[in-house]
Amino acid sequence: MRPSDDSPVALSVILAAIDDYPTIAEALASAEEQTAVHDLEILLVVEDFARFAAPDDFKTRHPRVEVIDVGRPLLLHEARAIGVERARGEFVFLLEDHALPEPDCLQFILERIREGTWSVIGPAFRNANQRFSWGHAANLLTYGEWMGYTEGEERRFVAGFSSAWRRSDLERFSQTLVDDLAIPNRLQQRLRRVGARFYFEARARILHWEPSSRTDVSWILTQQGRGMGFVRRGAGALPGKLGASLLWPGLAAYRAARGIRAALRKGDISPRLFARVAWLAVVWSSAELVGSWSSDGDLCLSGVSTVERQRQTVIDGDAEPIERPWG
Repeated sequence: MRPSDDSPVALSVILAAIDDYPTIAEALASAEEQTAVHDLEILLVVEDFARFAAPDDFKTRHPRVEVIDVGRPLLLHEARAIGVERARGEFVFLLEDHALPEPDCLQFILERIREGTWSVIGPAFRNANQRFSWGHAANLLTYGEWMGYTEGEERRFVAGFSSAWRRSDLERFSQTLVDDLAIPNRLQQRLRRVGARFYFEARARILHWEPSSRTDVSWILTQQGRGMGFVRRGAGALPGKLGASLLWPGLAAYRAARGIRAALRKGDISPRLFARVAWLAVVWSSAELVGSWSSDGDLCLSGVSTVERQRQTVIDGDAEPIERPWG
């Protein structure tokens, strides 16, 4: 059973489910099968449960899950913000529907939470795209800096999603939290300025899927890049936008080098893979530059929500389905 309303909760797992039940079933199961499940609160945020296509025995099948039925259309970052507001845990873990934590992942996260030192605790990632190299390249580019390590350490940044955040720290930015959760890198920058500390927990591992084709990977990175660019520079002054434009080649080169270093660290030595990482770095950074000059924040941020919620449609469900290999 789920924790009672007056019992302490160390970690709330928030799964925004604004499509339907089959889309999030594997991610929900991965949360319920955690070795530390009895120390977790599991929150499922849905637009309309009556249209969620849940099985008739949902409550019996998922007795530990609390459903937050909002009753209106949502963007993904809006749903996550509602989950944060409703959570009781000292920390909140923002689970993605295309990222499955290994069974002991949250146990290791909880060990770091109990130290009382860290504001954000991020996991290590494993590439789930075993058949298609474009997905592999995208994983190296976006999550490679948390791949291939065996030892945890304090870091300046950890992953924005599929990480555990101290809830009281997020509440400090409640006025902008909805938009911040679209591109959570800015939250980490803000927290670091006020002395927050981040820990990369290499023992906590998550299997992560990216799209299977070049076209779909490019679409995802274009929308994410535009959103990131707007969040970072969209409301900024002209000098900042000009500076971002001048530094664009360096940003693309830095991201490509970071992804290639991750490949080398993991032993993935392939010139073809390196070339795809570099090509995607250019796509991502170019889109970020476009977003930094955009005046339409709603368009940029809704684009991020759209691509994040449609991963199931751009991953080859036959060749590399989103499913638990340990299930």
